[in-house]
Amino acid sequence: MGLTITRLPQTLGAVVENLPERIDEATAAALFEAWAEHLVLFFPQARLDDARQMALGSVFGTLHATSPGLKDDHRDQTVAGPNGEILEIDARKDRANMWHTDVTFAETPPVGSLLSMKVCPERGGDTLWSNQYLAYETLSRPIRDLVDGLSAEHGRPPMTGVHTHPMVTTHPVTGRKALFVNRGWTARIPGLSPIESRGLLDLLFAHAEKPENTVRWSWQPGDAAMWDNRCTMHYAVNDYGDAERILRRVTMYA
Repeated sequence: MGLTITRLPQTLGAVVENLPERIDEATAAALFEAWAEHLVLFFPQARLDDARQMALGSVFGTLHATSPGLKDDHRDQTVAGPNGEILEIDARKDRANMWHTDVTFAETPPVGSLLSMKVCPERGGDTLWSNQYLAYETLSRPIRDLVDGLSAEHGRPPMTGVHTHPMVTTHPVTGRKALFVNRGWTARIPGLSPIESRGLLDLLFAHAEKPENTVRWSWQPGDAAMWDNRCTMHYAVNDYGDAERILRRVTMYA
């Protein structure tokens, strides 16, 4: 049976089944097209080992070691892969229960990430993703016009460096505009007063995080998920107490 891609009923997300062991050109093209259309791809029971996870991630970009821009004394996660391309995310060390987009504190944020679930709780531990195209498109016209011309600083010193990015970006593949701010890393809007900056960011965060813009995945061991970092945010739900939750991530750059 060949590769199948099934769109989910929410505003983003598709399920990919029958992923072959080897990613040939036709499979890569189908996955790339689906990724551009659906923003997040879910691979139930893909059971990716490190080599297959790296091979799949490499279809969509260059794999880099850990997170550029993260200060060395804050790199406490386990890494694997020939050059440290695989980051192990252990809930005993870190829980990303805040809406965020990966590594936006870097000068050039990644294009996407690929997670593989190794150990998951019996209950809870879902992940949500939001559609940042819709977050932009459903803003009122006056707010869209305002944020179109603004940039924002991303970073949390001393843990990370700080870089400035436009608050609205144009996707290089689809040509669609996306809101590019997130609660995890976006700190302030230069040129606005602190009160103005905080007020506008809080408005945008609340708008982007609305349930209407989201999809939710309930993990099983062996599942994988890959998302476009340029037009999504995500949130790991912290509702599983002391249960073990371990994933491995590769991050793709242009």
